[in-house]
Amino acid sequence: MTSLKVTVPLILLVFAAVLSTVNLLYHVPQAEQVAQEDSRKRLAQEMSRLQSTLEYLLLKGDLASAQHQISVLAHNHDVIVAALTDDDQRVITATRRAWLGRPIAEVLPQVGLEQVAGALREGRSGIDIGPGGNSLIGHAAVLVGSEGDTLRPSRSGGLLVAYDLAGYKAEAREQVIHQSLYWAGWVTMLAFAMWAVFHFLLTRRTARLVRAAEQLAAGRLDASSGLRGNDELGRLGRAFDSMALQVAETQTHLRDDIAVRAQVQRELEATDERLQQILNNSTAVIFARDAESRFLFVNRQWERVFGIKSADVVGRLDRDVRGEERARAYRAHDQLVIDCNMTMEFEETLPREDGLHTYISIKFPLHDAEGRAHGVCGIATDITERKRADEALRASEASYRAIFDATEDAIFLHDIETAAIVDVNARACAEFGYTREEFMELSIGALSAGTYPYTQEEAMVHFARVVAGEPMHVEWQCRTRSGKLRWHELHGKRVTIDGRDRVLALARDITDKKRAQADLARERESSYEREKLAALGSLLAGVAHELNNPLSVVVARAVLLEEQGNPDTQVAAAKIRAAAERCARIVRTFLAMARQQPPQRGPVAIEDVITAALDIAGYAVRATGIKVTIELAADIPMIDADADQLHQVLLNLILNAQQSLQDLKGSRCIDISGRFDRATHRVLISVADNGPGIPESARARVFEPYFTTKPTGVGTGVGLAVSLAFVEAHGGTLTLEPKETGAAFLISLPVGEGGTDGPADDPPAQPIAHARTILVVDDQEEVRETLAEILAGASHRVVTAASGREALERMASQRYDVIFADMRMPDLDGRALYREIQKHWPHQAERVVFVTGDMLTTALREFVACSGRPLIEKPFLPSEVRRVVVEFAD
Repeated sequence: MTSLKVTVPLILLVFAAVLSTVNLLYHVPQAEQVAQEDSRKRLAQEMSRLQSTLEYLLLKGDLASAQHQISVLAHNHDVIVAALTDDDQRVITATRRAWLGRPIAEVLPQVGLEQVAGALREGRSGIDIGPGGNSLIGHAAVLVGSEGDTLRPSRSGGLLVAYDLAGYKAEAREQVIHQSLYWAGWVTMLAFAMWAVFHFLLTRRTARLVRAAEQLAAGRLDASSGLRGNDELGRLGRAFDSMALQVAETQTHLRDDIAVRAQVQRELEATDERLQQILNNSTAVIFARDAESRFLFVNRQWERVFGIKSADVVGRLDRDVRGEERARAYRAHDQLVIDCNMTMEFEETLPREDGLHTYISIKFPLHDAEGRAHGVCGIATDITERKRADEALRASEASYRAIFDATEDAIFLHDIETAAIVDVNARACAEFGYTREEFMELSIGALSAGTYPYTQEEAMVHFARVVAGEPMHVEWQCRTRSGKLRWHELHGKRVTIDGRDRVLALARDITDKKRAQADLARERESSYEREKLAALGSLLAGVAHELNNPLSVVVARAVLLEEQGNPDTQVAAAKIRAAAERCARIVRTFLAMARQQPPQRGPVAIEDVITAALDIAGYAVRATGIKVTIELAADIPMIDADADQLHQVLLNLILNAQQSLQDLKGSRCIDISGRFDRATHRVLISVADNGPGIPESARARVFEPYFTTKPTGVGTGVGLAVSLAFVEAHGGTLTLEPKETGAAFLISLPVGEGGTDGPADDPPAQPIAHARTILVVDDQEEVRETLAEILAGASHRVVTAASGREALERMASQRYDVIFADMRMPDLDGRALYREIQKHWPHQAERVVFVTGDMLTTALREFVACSGRPLIEKPFLPSEVRRVVVEFAD
């Protein structure tokens, strides 16, 4: 940006130049005109004098005196030429002797005055402008006299005098130029004076503040302006220095928070991997199915029992894996568990290679973030050996052990006398990493780490209280065998089992809950700090972010908060998500209109099409004070149509109605209604307004291409024609209905084969993907972190790269199951990255998923179509990202 000390003088100098130019362009012609008028007056006076003098002398017959009058003019520098002619148009006398006796019309071309030959011949009097505007030509008739001594005129001649204007005009121009240079000099002196004032009083101090701001924007947190004084710049400099200090402190805190969060993320990933290992190493048969009996997970013990690999099971229906007859019974159990939201326990016998085996199976519902049951998890424990060993106690012992091991809480049984651990359940072994036998060797308090109980003595105090009959409810931080710190809710109670008094301790893992609470608190604080930094960065650097990237972050973060937060946070996050999704919906609507992609038919809800159209036209309608009413019947089915084309039809009709109403006074409204005509099996949609309507003479032509009733420059005449073509392509009709006031358009559409009589079925529950190693490549940090958090929350291991070059470096040393690549990045964009992957790792190219917020570019659309790779458009939802990952085979 140019400094003020240069800008202001430069402006004044330009002003001086413009002033001088305007002065020359405006005043020079005026001065020349004044000089011309003065010359005209002098010439008129001279012509009048000469005419009267010459007539008098010629009437007297004194030709010599008349010739003397003309010859005297030859000494006048203002006179170019002067001549006197007789009645035969021959030159009697002239300032040029060579003209004497010659016809005037013959000599005038020599001086470029042939334009007055006709005037002299006809005896007209007047003053004309000579060629080029540099001379005045005066001509008049002169009475020559008759033959004889009388003074009666009988003949007439002509008088010609040409005046020179060039000298007078040059003198006038010179005066104007001198005046212009005089004022330009004064303005130039003023410019240099202002330069000195601005430099010493303003720009020199402002430059120090600008340099400090640039240093701060470049990352130098110790930047300081050092300005002093009590004027505005001094106070601004001190305020900037204080702000820079706060930014430095905030940056330090933010780095510390990011480091802590990264450590927590690494711990969470390690925990997920251990949980997967524990489930696979469990001796129990563990599986999970969705509401349609589709397998979501089976452990290795399940593979051993049924002799089928996990890769051949996950994602398939139970009837396709184990047959319709056996799957029918399991499906009934699953449906009962889901519908009643209950836990079911039963005993079943399965044939194996060494004979029949008996299992205790426990099924309990899987819940989503909103607490709804959407699947079943089953744990089947083989009790065949115990049944064979002790038939009498088989039923009770198997049930006890199954319940004991299947519970979601870790259970510890302590001897009431010695406080030693006498039994633990499988959950305790899985969570803490010890076997039952190893637990038996641990003393009370050995697992504690940092919180209750701190020492074995304190643990014994709590144990004594439980023995005395006092329930125990505390939060307990423990250390697993691998050294991992976990938080548990510990509940202790004295119980009697098999006739023996025991102390029962139940430990429920609340690490994720506490971590989520801590993450939420840190997220709030980080969000607040980021907002302050963003505002400061915007003030100093003027950075404008692209729309789709922040929308992606807002939508995804809001959904994650809904999935992970407490009820109050979920309500707030739902509001944020609704607002962000509306922005995203408007963006996607514009993109869908701009893409001009081929029609794609599918089930379409009329209400959604109307809502999308009003999202675009709503502002124009509200800004003009127009009321919109919508009346849709409850029984309108979904129709088989192209949503984008129907949206464009509704948008055209609404905008036409708005334009017809915007200049009217009084009540103005647009009525949109819809109903289902069962007799014709068609959906009828009406868009009506109370405007001036369409003239009767134009009603028959409203659907003709390029015909419009709007003023020139307002309408193109193609909106209704295109709308009619879209509706007819769907097998429908678009008509202008008769109406006393205003206009009403009726759309009639067949329901079609893809239509339904009610809302579409809920989409099937999304399968759960196996843990995968995923590479996220995006130059936008917020989008990159959001994608990483979404995928990490789905138990995936995520590695991020801020550029295509960094991604290639990572791929050179590790293989990835899925690669998310942003299409637009500096240096090496998504297309170039994909080509490099194809070149060096062809099998990895089949793992690429493109992410972009710009699909208007034809080259990008063609590239994605040719590559055949999946595409996620910004803004995206977490469920969409997880779904794409699930679609990749292991």
